[in-house]
Amino acid sequence: MRPRIVVPVTLLVLALPIAASAGMRTPGDGTLSVRDLDGYVLVQAKGGVIGRCDQCSLFVNELRGAEEILPVVSGARGIDIDQDDASERFRGKDLRWKVIGGSFTMIVRNGIDVDLSAVGKGRVAIFGSKGSYVLNGDQAILVAPGPPPVQFLLSPTAP
Repeated sequence: MRPRIVVPVTLLVLALPIAASAGMRTPGDGTLSVRDLDGYVLVQAKGGVIGRCDQCSLFVNELRGAEEILPVVSGARGIDIDQDDASERFRGKDLRWKVIGGSFTMIVRNGIDVDLSAVGKGRVAIFGSKGSYVLNGDQAILVAPGPPPVQFLLSPTAP
């Protein structure tokens, strides 16, 4: 009879720390999702961004003093603007990109139907004539035409 009780009690004791840690929230990175934007997006952050556009210009550069990042971009010709044998500026139709890790500045200009997702900490500016964005999983916010651009911090919500 004792072995039948020992095994379930042992499993319960081992599961308690896991259950307790699941109930506590720890601060993490902020999230941003942009959909169907016609306009401009600036993301200056430490983290990652993936995105696509029907047509746009994309500029990606690591921040001063940061580790080197290698953006992955398809659907465009890259241009090396500082003669370091790495493309930083891209233009094209049906452009897709991924910038993961490190501290970087990414700018999408003259975008048509831009969709992107960002995770990390930093700052964001959005300017456009249509589209929407969601910050940290909250409600979708429509982008209103006209200046000034919407600016906010990419950071976690308070627990």
